Amino acid sequence: MRAKRFFIGVLAGAVICLAALAAVVCVQDPFFVLRGVDEGETAVFDNERYEMAGLIRHQDYSSVVMGTSLVANYRASWFGEGTGETVLKITFPDGWISEFDTALDLAYHTHGELEYVFFCLDPNILVRGEAERTVELPDYLYNENPLDDVKYLFNADTCRYVLEKWVEAGRGQAVSLDEAYTWDGDYVFSWSNALDSYIRPEVSRTKLPDDAYAAAAEENLDVICGWIEDHPDTRFVIWFPPYSILYWDKMTREGTADAVLTAVESACQRLLGYETVSLHSFLDDYDVLENLNYYTDHIHCSGELTHAVTQDVLAGRRQLTEGTYLRQLEQLREFVAGYDYEWLFPQPEQGNG
Repeated sequence: MRAKRFFIGVLAGAVICLAALAAVVCVQDPFFVLRGVDEGETAVFDNERYEMAGLIRHQDYSSVVMGTSLVANYRASWFGEGTGETVLKITFPDGWISEFDTALDLAYHTHGELEYVFFCLDPNILVRGEAERTVELPDYLYNENPLDDVKYLFNADTCRYVLEKWVEAGRGQAVSLDEAYTWDGDYVFSWSNALDSYIRPEVSRTKLPDDAYAAAAEENLDVICGWIEDHPDTRFVIWFPPYSILYWDKMTREGTADAVLTAVESACQRLLGYETVSLHSFLDDYDVLENLNYYTDHIHCSGELTHAVTQDVLAGRRQLTEGTYLRQLEQLREFVAGYDYEWLFPQPEQGNG
């Protein structure tokens, strides 16, 4: 009898502990799984792959802007001001096309047809195949099965995140949703910082064939074109970001520049075939890409530049057309191939002996 009471007591204690854990998670909701972020409310945003599912489900929006860490420093409000739409930013650092596919599918499922999808298409993610993928979204947060949400409610790691976010909020790291995942205030964008963070590769003895990335690019474009074809009432605004001249130095030395540009050409050819797509390129914005004061490494640029890109995209500037894209890409090929990269790297002064 005493053993039975002990067993019941232990079981009751375990149930109470689990209930308490679930209650803490429900109240704090660190990944926004149960509710979104109210207007004017601040929160700690620090784990895109876990938090984005809840934001996509619960926030009020009619359009989205998507991209990798290159989109983190865009503010959704910039796109809203230019279109009159309510916009949600969906960003995954070092994201994969398949991740954006999952996120966009959830957005359409929960919010119906979107007015606009703004998508920053990095050549870096265009040219890599799904087989190379090294990160995974937590599927249980993005699917429609409520039963597996117990992984969120009864999870020691989730409880740990509750405590961490409580501490971070106390340190002033809570921000508005419009500032979520931005990091441009934590870095210095300058010529010296861009060079210091850039590890210049050795010159490769071999050059990749021009079609080396063709299969991966076509696989990714099949996904993107699927969005467009499945949602004919959505306007898709897609742009190639302003990579710095250091990116092209890297691609040239690694022997991959022509293969990357061939993949970009393939993307232009396919995407420009849709009436609901406007395509823009900042890859050949030479005044910008040669000015390393806009960058903190070879591809990540300042909030000042992302705001300028937003304004250009919304105004229809730097737009590619079926009649111009081949000429523009050929000019970019010539620029990349003929550029004197050595002047970017000043040699140390020699002593007198």
